[in-house]
Amino acid sequence: MTTAKSIDELKPDDRVLSCKYIEMGSCFEPGGVHCCIQGSVRSPLIITADEIRNGQVSHDLVVQRRRALFTALNGLSVGPTDPCRTCANLKPKKYRDVSFEYLGGESLSAGLNIQHYTDCNQRCKYCLWTVEDYFVKPQYDPLEYLEVFRKKGKLRGNNWIDFSGGEPSMLKNFGALLGYLLDNNMGTVVVYSNSVIFSQSIYDALKRNKIILTTSLDAGTPATYKKVRAMNAWPTVIRNLIRYRNSGTKGLWLKYIITDDNRTDDDLWGFALAMLAIRPDKIQICPDFPYGERQLPDETVQFAAKLFHILERLTGMRPVDYTTDFGDPKWVKYHEDLKKAIQELEKRNPYGDFETFQKLKPASSMRNLANGLRRSVDRFWDSDFRKKLLPPESTSAKWATIAYRRTVGRFV
Repeated sequence: MTTAKSIDELKPDDRVLSCKYIEMGSCFEPGGVHCCIQGSVRSPLIITADEIRNGQVSHDLVVQRRRALFTALNGLSVGPTDPCRTCANLKPKKYRDVSFEYLGGESLSAGLNIQHYTDCNQRCKYCLWTVEDYFVKPQYDPLEYLEVFRKKGKLRGNNWIDFSGGEPSMLKNFGALLGYLLDNNMGTVVVYSNSVIFSQSIYDALKRNKIILTTSLDAGTPATYKKVRAMNAWPTVIRNLIRYRNSGTKGLWLKYIITDDNRTDDDLWGFALAMLAIRPDKIQICPDFPYGERQLPDETVQFAAKLFHILERLTGMRPVDYTTDFGDPKWVKYHEDLKKAIQELEKRNPYGDFETFQKLKPASSMRNLANGLRRSVDRFWDSDFRKKLLPPESTSAKWATIAYRRTVGRFV
């Protein structure tokens, strides 16, 4: 890497370590703004909540703080670098290709998060805010931060925006925040709502196919739902999800966060049958985030593999690993273990064939076509042939991924 002793000594062709999230990401938390939040880890804080509330944030200040993290990671200054220095998203590149000027501009998973509050109407057992009993109202207005970049002409679209919290539908200015993101064409907006409250703003945006709604059910029975999420709301949530489904949207996603309490066969099959009733456009599977030093148990890996195996065969949809882009070492290990467990199940096929269910699905369904295409792409990407044709981390693999996301990937 570079032999420069300060950032001023860097030359355009010098090799440095950088990250797209540090260069263009902005994730809003109650304490302020981070470059990224990836599951159980997050970059060092670059802008505090007090600085936003007090009107002290400028474009120059954000650039300065991003650059400070970059120089520390390259040994050009002293400063906090954890967990960035061990993250797989930190890549070598030429200094000429590094820029800290913009907010957004690339569809990065968890690259732009809105969760500047933790207020919620549920108390999910796996939620860090429940564990720490930390539920707060919005600490600042993220629009003030976004406006700093917009007024400079540095606010770019094509982002992947996670709008969560807390429960977004409880925000008094939820409609205004959502409208700002859509009106400024900032990219794909994913609203994470538990769907206990039916939101007309969410329904209208879904009907126009302007957003994606992700709801985490985390159960296959009312009893488990109440146990995991501390609210007897299973019927209400199912009813609201069907109402959202009836908007005609292409962006209804369901998620299952695996915990110690919902790894039962009843929940496995109950969730699968609920997916047949709701007919989501995508199903995501995610383990309970391993905060601190805690590791992901093998029981979680095995249950996740069963969900993947059964859901694909019963619904015709290949689930998505929600944590695919998380770069922390413990997530990398989970991805490897999950892949092996799924392959083992496919070899054994312990549940037999689901031909009867497959015959019930209309052969001409566009959704079946899209799901089949997604499965084919996933299998190709995991194949040895792809690894030879497009080696991992190669430039060709990078551009193939970008091309897929901007074309076929938008529809499947």
